[in-house]
Amino acid sequence: MPVRKIKMNHFSVTGVFYSFKNDRHIEFESSLERDFFLLLEMDESVESYEEQPVTLYYTYLNRRTPYTPDCIIHYFDDDKLSCIVEVKPSKVIKDKKVFLKQKFEQIEQYLYENDMDFKLITEFDIRTQRLENCKYLYGFADVPSNPEYADTITNIVQKAKEISFSNLQNLCSEDKYIQASYTPYIWHLIYKRHLYIDMDQAISNNSIIRLSHGNV
Repeated sequence: MPVRKIKMNHFSVTGVFYSFKNDRHIEFESSLERDFFLLLEMDESVESYEEQPVTLYYTYLNRRTPYTPDCIIHYFDDDKLSCIVEVKPSKVIKDKKVFLKQKFEQIEQYLYENDMDFKLITEFDIRTQRLENCKYLYGFADVPSNPEYADTITNIVQKAKEISFSNLQNLCSEDKYIQASYTPYIWHLIYKRHLYIDMDQAISNNSIIRLSHGNV
């Protein structure tokens, strides 16, 4: 659990969102952090992540100073080191370049010695088309289970090998109202990564859907 409680801040966006991956609410203290956590939520390589995970220390102006990073990421791949992440706007990095360099060089050295990685993430890494797709699909994360619909959708995709979203709807039913009832289940299966789309391309009715590798 987080070692530091995130307080309300009138100068940035703070709040919580529910992480299905971690089965709890995740706190964030900026919209950039919130967006980064959403990317982690849908990253198949990420097993879990935690905000404000640990307090570390660095020396600045001869003073020992505490530092609590924004996040730690744990991966499914046992050969991949857990990673401490700091999320910062690029302008802050530019304005505080000297201070942050000294700070993070010390932190990075400590983490290296303790078998952990370190990454500094900015809006250029986060604010991408992938993020927009994640935001859209997150809205279908808790669609109620319907095995009949899921089987129909999966079987159609399996037979077709690849199919556009609109063609998949048409094959689910000729009735437009029934097609509409299938729609949230299609997006839910994509959110759960049972079905695959290119997350770096804008989602549309022409998006090509395939079975995920684990379902082939």
